[in-house]
Amino acid sequence: MSIPQYNDKIITPKKHAKAIEEYKIKDGEWNLTADAVVIGSGAGGAVAASELARQGWKVVLIEEGSYFTPAQFNSDEFLSQARLYRDAGFIVSEEQTISILQGRSVGGSTTINWQTSLYPPDYVTDEWDKRFGWKGFSREEMDPYVSEVHERLGVHEVPDNLVNANNNVLRKGGKKIGLNPQVLKNNNRGCIGLGRCGLGCPINAKQSAFLTWIPDAIEHGAIVVSNMKAVKIKDGKMKTVIAEFTPDAYEKAPATVIESMEISAPVVIVSAGAIEGPALLQRSGLGNDWVGRNLKVHPTSTIFGKFPEEIKMFQGPPQSIVIKDGHNQNGTGYGYWLEAAPYRPTLASSLVPFYGKTQFDVMKDFTKYNAGIVLVRDGADGEANASVSWSLGRRKVYFELTPTDGLNLLRGLKTLAEVTVAAGATELIFPFTRFKEPMKVDANTNFDWILKESFRPGDVSVGSAHPHGSIQSAKDESLGAVDLNLELFGHKNIFVMDASVYPTGLSVNPQITTMSVVLRASRNLAKQRQERTKI
Repeated sequence: MSIPQYNDKIITPKKHAKAIEEYKIKDGEWNLTADAVVIGSGAGGAVAASELARQGWKVVLIEEGSYFTPAQFNSDEFLSQARLYRDAGFIVSEEQTISILQGRSVGGSTTINWQTSLYPPDYVTDEWDKRFGWKGFSREEMDPYVSEVHERLGVHEVPDNLVNANNNVLRKGGKKIGLNPQVLKNNNRGCIGLGRCGLGCPINAKQSAFLTWIPDAIEHGAIVVSNMKAVKIKDGKMKTVIAEFTPDAYEKAPATVIESMEISAPVVIVSAGAIEGPALLQRSGLGNDWVGRNLKVHPTSTIFGKFPEEIKMFQGPPQSIVIKDGHNQNGTGYGYWLEAAPYRPTLASSLVPFYGKTQFDVMKDFTKYNAGIVLVRDGADGEANASVSWSLGRRKVYFELTPTDGLNLLRGLKTLAEVTVAAGATELIFPFTRFKEPMKVDANTNFDWILKESFRPGDVSVGSAHPHGSIQSAKDESLGAVDLNLELFGHKNIFVMDASVYPTGLSVNPQITTMSVVLRASRNLAKQRQERTKI
């Protein structure tokens, strides 16, 4: 699939000299006006920019990360993680209790995600309704928006011939012990199973935002600028977004660049993600004390299984099978489910909890290992024990498992161990830091001991690729930071439209839900142009 022609209009550093001449920019500072400024170009910002532009709004979208074309997507893990991911792929909490993966490029995390396309089950959306006033968000009620997103992204079930050996461990082992493995839906057109989704799809099969909503926005007049970080929002009838140039550390910047932007607009849409979004609002002095609070991360932990035959977990579509049996523990709506992870050597070696020769011995046999992951819907004890704060000039993330979330993680690890052994694994590598080497296993191994393991910080490795909910939406400001229209309480015409707005743990990979929720919200906002942009 070719690159959309409208992407040629994305203002990258190489095009700054031309933009300076065209827009008569002086002293490296670009001052411009718009109807709306969108901050961030991922699943939320791209959709919002497209919808507003389609309805005639003058839109400026800024993105901190760079714009990459498929020719720049390669299998160099170090370079790809450094350029495509925030904090080079390792957003680490202050006490090193969790490591979070998040995209940082035009397209955001949609550029590097693993394609899994899901919408939350009804017990999640029912909780949104009962506790926070979110009405009309069941899968059935949201079908027009979800279906539109599915069509735009090419969402379909993974064909059986592309279910790789890594995912087949879940299918084979799950069936053997009486569980119900299901085939997942992915978002692509023409996937051939290269398995490089996490490094950017080199053939444009994965329908990321930079191939869909971003060119849609540009086609309808939006200005899209990469390598510009929003550092502050000034409130007022006319808002001002101040942004600074953020060069790519791995590419020499041109001699002439736009150093900063000051964009004035009556409407601002923050789509900077659940980590940077609250930090931006906090350093701007905007919002109530729910901003940055109750961060949900979909905490995840890994078991590696060694098999007699080669698995090559990195080949094929990353995620094609899911086991949901443990997700609704005792009817609470909270629990865990199991997916596969296509770790490449760099990430895998960081997750193997050994050192020295033992770690090297594992990595020498890397192609014989599978990787299964447990994903826990966090928030079973109420508010999650995680947050984001802007303090002493930098963004800080805090995280700790709550008691029930920790127990659900252990339950998931027990089930995952049983599934992996049932599929034929002979050794397991657990995420518990007390282990010094892989554990040999067979069909008779009992894993009840896992339920007694410690999940205190430092005792078990926990990661995340789904940060959300740190600027949660609710019916009133005693329960959230933004209202049901996703407008920031106390600040007219400042909206948050991304995965930050979910009031509870989402339970699923967030891309489809975020696009669908933002499509609905931005479409409603787009109809209010005259009212919202009148100064």
